[in-house]
Amino acid sequence: MAVFPRMAAILPEGELGAASVRHRALENQAAREASYVAGQYIPTAPGIYALLFVTNELGSSTCMMSDLGYERSTCLEVVKRAHGHVLTAGLGLGMILHPILKNPSVASVTVVEKCQDVIGLISPSLPSTPKLAIHAGDIFMWTPPPDVRYDVIWFDIWPDIDATRLPEMAELHGRFARYLNHNNSGCWMESWHRQESESIRARTATRSQAIVSKPGS
Repeated sequence: MAVFPRMAAILPEGELGAASVRHRALENQAAREASYVAGQYIPTAPGIYALLFVTNELGSSTCMMSDLGYERSTCLEVVKRAHGHVLTAGLGLGMILHPILKNPSVASVTVVEKCQDVIGLISPSLPSTPKLAIHAGDIFMWTPPPDVRYDVIWFDIWPDIDATRLPEMAELHGRFARYLNHNNSGCWMESWHRQESESIRARTATRSQAIVSKPGS
């Protein structure tokens, strides 16, 4: 999607502590295979893509974000809704920040990122602007100043689409509801893939109920 830059052109491959950026070239067949996410087909064009990996204390590496088609598609709404004062949890590749910071209706963007190495690796590629403030911290523990209100709040800290993430999303929505600018009729708060995760949970519950209800079970 043209609203987002090609992150491989902005972010070179590299590593800093626990964080690393890798490039992945996808040709036609590989791009098609990368387009199926949780049963949905979201097109990914052939090309070179950037992937962010973070290694935990046990030495296990997880892909936290890419700029494949599904990431672009599922991050588009926050870019469209961004205005006023924006709070995001999770820096990732910084993909959404490029269009958001260009938006003249955005006054400020506050990013909370847990991994200091991700900040060190990604932040040099971000636009240099006084609109942007990045804080190193865990969003579950980080608290804004009491008098601050945000017009848009976006949580994107999960590496996968899974219904087990829903309690964490509910906790964050509950904690930060007080910091949403409810005087603004256009205020908005959402978590990445929350609705899709709820659909997965509903389908799983329906299948489980069907199994229990089968005669003779």
